[in-house]
Amino acid sequence: MAFSQGFEQQPIYNPIIPFTGAIFGGLQEGKMVIIQGQVPGHAKRFAVDFQCGSCENPRSDVAFHFNLRYDEGNVVVCNTLERQCWGSEERKQQMPIPCGSYFELIVNVRSYCFQVSVNGQHFLEYNHRLPLSRVDTLKISGDVHVNAITFRSPNNTNPPVTVSNPVVPYDIYMGSLKLQQKVKVIGTVKPTSHRFTINLKTSYGDNVALHIDQRFSENAVVRNSRINQSWGTEERDLPFLPFIPGQTFEMLIVVQSTCYEVSVNGRHLFNFNHRIQPLSKVDQLSITGDISLSLVQY
Repeated sequence: MAFSQGFEQQPIYNPIIPFTGAIFGGLQEGKMVIIQGQVPGHAKRFAVDFQCGSCENPRSDVAFHFNLRYDEGNVVVCNTLERQCWGSEERKQQMPIPCGSYFELIVNVRSYCFQVSVNGQHFLEYNHRLPLSRVDTLKISGDVHVNAITFRSPNNTNPPVTVSNPVVPYDIYMGSLKLQQKVKVIGTVKPTSHRFTINLKTSYGDNVALHIDQRFSENAVVRNSRINQSWGTEERDLPFLPFIPGQTFEMLIVVQSTCYEVSVNGRHLFNFNHRIQPLSKVDQLSITGDISLSLVQY
């Protein structure tokens, strides 16, 4: 069965593992697959496969095999299966998901690679060996419990991505910003916090479209942008001080046609006029400093 690329695929909750399911509309640049779950304490290995079909015998080609092997010294193995033959392995001697832990795995489809991040941290890139147009199936197998699988299309028609309890520093590819898009951050300021920073950035050029820098030593929330390695003019005026050490806050950033509209705990805090356009260039969220996060939604 064929699905149009604009088809909104609903999240899949608590699938039985092994899981094999269709990716509606296939893969295109900018599509993201978000897998949230937990690895049991006794896990030996589990795998996420982006396949060209769902046949088990003979097995369909696998464009991207992402395999976490706890029984081989905590190594991650990536590979491609074509015509029943595995290609050359790409190994990373780093385990991003410890046994017994919860995780959020995001696979972002780029024009040249699969880009993988775990718990908000970039982990690896795997260059395409098979055409993206052939990939239509997701398979998850092994020692893992999956709470949710979410598919996000480039056109952002899908529900927002919600990340629970991400680790700071948090750095994620969101896809291109669009008008009226909302970015929500719920966090708790550490009791001895000196500063924390929330940035909306561009993947290319490392430009910062919106820099929000809470500096407790200055009683200031500094806003700025960085273009071609040069910071612009700071903005500091505020109607109230929104952040208190030891307390939880909810920040909402709304993308308007002329500015970013920012509120904290339901109160409007400031507008920051766009200095980087088009908005489609802005595609990353970065959070650093002396806070813990309970939720990020975009």
